[in-house]
Amino acid sequence: MENLKLFYSKIYALVQELILNPRGFWRSHADTRETQEDLFKNLLIPLLSVVCAAVFLGEFFRSDYFRIWMAALWVFREIALFASLYIIGVYGTNEMIKYFGYKPKIEALQKLVSYSLVPFLIVSAVTGLFPFFKLLDVFGIYGFYVFLMGGRKLLPFPREERDNLILKIVAANWIVFGLISFTLAKLLITLD
Repeated sequence: MENLKLFYSKIYALVQELILNPRGFWRSHADTRETQEDLFKNLLIPLLSVVCAAVFLGEFFRSDYFRIWMAALWVFREIALFASLYIIGVYGTNEMIKYFGYKPKIEALQKLVSYSLVPFLIVSAVTGLFPFFKLLDVFGIYGFYVFLMGGRKLLPFPREERDNLILKIVAANWIVFGLISFTLAKLLITLD
């Protein structure tokens, strides 16, 4: 139990630094070597497990008859949503960078997308546990700002075109995220 507490306190410190000072975070973390496995094991899976527990509890107590299967379906939606956002974020951004005529680095994209998902995960944990705060989901957009700040350090764009190209990537990712989120929510609402 003590190890788990220490593990989550490290994640908390990392998330706090990322959210409160993304520029400083990227200045200090841009050159760190983190594999996809490290990012999953030390950041994304622990945060996603908190989100899933919050969504399960929030949906379970919100439903009329405490339906476990419906809560489990909403948890599946969260997992599918964040998995697709990660995959599309990394590989879609990779393809866009190639389209713009630059050579992408997949490790940098994995790092960039992983850390930019953190605000979405934090907001989803709160709105999952307290579904009546669903309006707060809009604050997940802060993840795009984190992406912009990290993109300035990690993406291979020239300085004069950098922000314009990163904003195009952010817009494309936001549209895809919105469509996937809306589609998955509509599917589950029809099952409810």
